[in-house]
Amino acid sequence: MKVCVVSLNLAAYFDTTPRSKYGGAEVQAAFVARALKDQGVDVSLVVADLPEDVRVPYPVESAFRSGEGLPGLRFFHPRMTGINDALARADADIYYQRNAGMLTGLVAHFARTHGRRFVYGAGSDTDFSFRDVLIDGLRDKTMFMYGLRRANGVVVQNDAQLAVAQRSLRTPVVAISNGVLPVANARADVSGPILWAGGLRPVKRPELFVELARRFPNREFVIVGGSTTTEVDHAAATEREARSVANIRLTGWLPNSDVIREIARASVVVNTSMVEGFPNVYLEAWNHGVPVVSFNDVNGLLANEKLGALCTDLDDMEKKLRALLENPGEMKAAGERARRVVSERFSPAVLGPRYLSFFDSLRKTAR
Repeated sequence: MKVCVVSLNLAAYFDTTPRSKYGGAEVQAAFVARALKDQGVDVSLVVADLPEDVRVPYPVESAFRSGEGLPGLRFFHPRMTGINDALARADADIYYQRNAGMLTGLVAHFARTHGRRFVYGAGSDTDFSFRDVLIDGLRDKTMFMYGLRRANGVVVQNDAQLAVAQRSLRTPVVAISNGVLPVANARADVSGPILWAGGLRPVKRPELFVELARRFPNREFVIVGGSTTTEVDHAAATEREARSVANIRLTGWLPNSDVIREIARASVVVNTSMVEGFPNVYLEAWNHGVPVVSFNDVNGLLANEKLGALCTDLDDMEKKLRALLENPGEMKAAGERARRVVSERFSPAVLGPRYLSFFDSLRKTAR
């Protein structure tokens, strides 16, 4: 089986320089590639803007460079033409693309016209609603929905997404959680900083983390991440506000290895987002024995298995975070539970066979 993982910004995940800027979609695209490769699958990638000095451990096709082409026309050339040509060069049986965007429509159309299989990987609980999906612009929303409804299979992250997808789609849907590479002998530093990670976007509500830091002036708070290509005014305002709080440290965007080091040094990871699918920062935190405090649960892991604390509002978050910080024994116990759960449920050895089985079933229906 030949599988092509299509993720235009994935080269940034493998980039070890300070210019690296990527998100959860790229982390999980890399994980799926690794999990499939471990199962003996022939894996390739389609990316954009591939730097000459970045080493990618898979055969890779570069679709285009963002700065090329004429404004107003570059969407069609070199982007659409470049993506189509790169998909053809990859010559895979199955094309896997993750997270909502116009790219979903392009990959679905290519697969449909060339007799290949296309699998969409959901990134958010909002992916299955035209009104709510986190995409700007009617054109890109329309292209995404075109692709979603023509996918040969859909992979969702959690039980909530599974229920919505099965109601709204006729295509086969399977729930496979996000994954992480387990680390050995990790343990949270109960005196370490309190960490928030992600793009500084309104949906992530980083301003709530800034307010939380004000309520704990004797603890170090860290914001890992920065501005995305859109919503830059919100990011700039958040950064200005964060710099006015003495106990907040802003790192900006970091290479993947540095992000993981920051998480490993933390005592608690906080998530303030309005909606989530299955945040990678949860998995990396739990992988290092770090409890998570959040407004969003995933399959009951916070509420039922006590891998941190599930909160209702900012005051409740302050109360539960304070309770954790004042009870180092409970923090360590939550961390140990978290590391055990990661090893048993979220490793490539556990999730790789599930991807392989689903992809193989879709490939056989094409015969």
